[in-house]
Amino acid sequence: MRRSSISLMITVSTLSALGVGLLGPIYPIFILNRFSASIVDIGLLIAVFTIVAAMFKAPAGRLVDLYGKEKVLLAGIILGSLCSIFYVFAFDLMHLYPIEFLFGISYGLRDPSLLSLVVDMSSGDKRGLFLGLFSSAYDIAYAFATFVSTLIVTYFGFETLFLACSGLQAMTGFFVLKSGRSKSAT
Repeated sequence: MRRSSISLMITVSTLSALGVGLLGPIYPIFILNRFSASIVDIGLLIAVFTIVAAMFKAPAGRLVDLYGKEKVLLAGIILGSLCSIFYVFAFDLMHLYPIEFLFGISYGLRDPSLLSLVVDMSSGDKRGLFLGLFSSAYDIAYAFATFVSTLIVTYFGFETLFLACSGLQAMTGFFVLKSGRSKSAT
């Protein structure tokens, strides 16, 4: 396990968690503030995301086998980045359903490919340590994002939050591309 692999995976893990984590805890507040929504609406929207993500993970795993983890991960990251921007243009509660559907696909594509990337980058005798570092970096970044998202919304609004989520996801894509290029160069 090379130090550059550890640094790259911690960076990808952190950016990915920030890109998703900024939105997660504040999303129900966005729905309640922007739309005439109920708690049931929030539950349904989150269920759409979760069910779609679950349905796409196994097929995405097969796509990883066929086309490579970097390509599938990049497709998921690009779609997620676009979905974050789509929230800016949602002016009706019904607009959120297709966004959540697409976000579910994005997450379904990202999860198996990111896990595959992490497993491939770790070595046999320290695989557990590497996976633990990846998971810890993700959780710490997500916790940090939870707090930061409230500050962003309080001082700058939801649109700024969505743009920040999109930008962080795009940066994750950049590092995934870098990872693919550095592997092909060796």
